Amino acid sequence: MLGLYRKLIAASIRAQMQYKMNFITSAATTGMIMVLDFVVLSAILHRFDNVAGWNIYEVGMLYGISSTSVSLYRLFAPELHEFEKYVVHGEFDQMLIRPVSPLMLLLTRNLDLSRIGGVVQGVAVLVVALAGFAAEGRPIGWLALFSPVAIMSGGVIYFSMALASAALSFWTHQMKDMLTFTIYAPANASNYPISLYPGWLKWLFFSALPIAYMNYLPMLTLLGKGGGWYYPLAAPVAATVALLLARAFWNTGIRHYHSTGS
Repeated sequence: MLGLYRKLIAASIRAQMQYKMNFITSAATTGMIMVLDFVVLSAILHRFDNVAGWNIYEVGMLYGISSTSVSLYRLFAPELHEFEKYVVHGEFDQMLIRPVSPLMLLLTRNLDLSRIGGVVQGVAVLVVALAGFAAEGRPIGWLALFSPVAIMSGGVIYFSMALASAALSFWTHQMKDMLTFTIYAPANASNYPISLYPGWLKWLFFSALPIAYMNYLPMLTLLGKGGGWYYPLAAPVAATVALLLARAFWNTGIRHYHSTGS
């Protein structure tokens, strides 16, 4: 199965790299748009010094992890992000008759290589934040080691939320509007400390939309803000649980799927 995935992904990359200039332009544009987001955030922090006790480098860690994670999800699962068209137009029917998992077909049908710009931008923000800590004389060893774990866990969490949204569209036949609630809003919220938000929203970010586990909770410990030693473990654990639940919901949705022709 893994070998088939690699072959399909390689074929998708070869097809897109026939238009190298388009890839370079798209990646650069995506990266620049996300750079502007962080520039605005930096301007706010420069004016007010900190947000809920988090300075610019600490918020940079939250932002860098979230930005890189969501870019990874959009890089490897763009067709899942656009799944509504498969249900509405009946394209999902074709996948069900193939001798391969429909989810694997979705994940290998296309790659959004322009999102590499977002990945580079997110990693650059993390590097700047770590350099800032080093200049202040703060230890950065554990932060540097944990960052890849947080990014991978965050990517899985975003993917899981998108997969659950796609599964729900088997019943609702709609997904685009739902993504505002399940992806876009949480991605923006995770750029800031979760402590900023009201209680009901905090509860949501620790349960149905578990973005708090990928960066905020671990950073409480790693930045010396009072978190328990086990908080960093929450990131991979939450990602695993979210993926298992989303996959189970996806399988349930497939069993209840009715073709547009039925």
